[in-house]
Amino acid sequence: MNIKDILVHLDGDSVDSGTLTLAVAQAKRFGARLTGLFARKEISPTAMVARQPSNTLLAQAEAARKAFETATAGLQSRWWQVVHGAETDLLSETVFCSHYVDLVIVSQPAAYGNHVPETMVEQIILNSGRPVLVVPVDYKDRPVGKHVVIGWRSAKQAARALHDCLPLVEGAEQVLVASVRGFSPMDKTLPQVDIIDHLRTHGLPVTGERVNTEGLGVMDSLLSRAYDIDADLLVIGGHPGRSLSFSGKAGAGTRHILAHSSIPVLFSC
Repeated sequence: MNIKDILVHLDGDSVDSGTLTLAVAQAKRFGARLTGLFARKEISPTAMVARQPSNTLLAQAEAARKAFETATAGLQSRWWQVVHGAETDLLSETVFCSHYVDLVIVSQPAAYGNHVPETMVEQIILNSGRPVLVVPVDYKDRPVGKHVVIGWRSAKQAARALHDCLPLVEGAEQVLVASVRGFSPMDKTLPQVDIIDHLRTHGLPVTGERVNTEGLGVMDSLLSRAYDIDADLLVIGGHPGRSLSFSGKAGAGTRHILAHSSIPVLFSC
């Protein structure tokens, strides 16, 4: 995948600074156009009924736009804003906008407080059809894709995530593939495929290990290994069900990562 069109969601709050910083860095890295998308919940019941933005929402959007234009000076950029602040409209319109880019960048859900619907980030991951890079609340500006942990299982979502991360990990110094079930089929009658071998054809310095879940869940094991190697990126597939899951327990896995990761996480679904 060639990243040439990036979307960053902004809600006009101070946390935007870290998310926007990372988005600008990736736009410069890939020579990509960066679109700022303002979407935030409306607080005026009258405005929601009329489906017209309140003056407060318009002022928040304008402040976000000015910050975006300052941060993107010299870059190819554009500005979008969702003006329907009712929760259902905000969710559907934000997901709709995410269909038209190569990469979506959002903040960790905890960063938004009550400014956006609680499930907005999940809905973007599940329904955008795009890789989604989630930026932690306490993001510190550093290169992304130098030291990487990839969560692997032989499933569509993990395969998508692994493929989608390739531009971000080009030139990586360390790539650790942490597998739930091993790297080759247990059935010896099947072709002996190997995800490590596949990644090495891309020239990546890959090592692999089984996820050790003794005393920890799968998600905590991935986060622990990311911490151990001082990773700057975690890559996993977001699995749909009643909600998101990597571990197979509906809602458990990916929500845990969204809540607890202290580094950027790339999700594909």
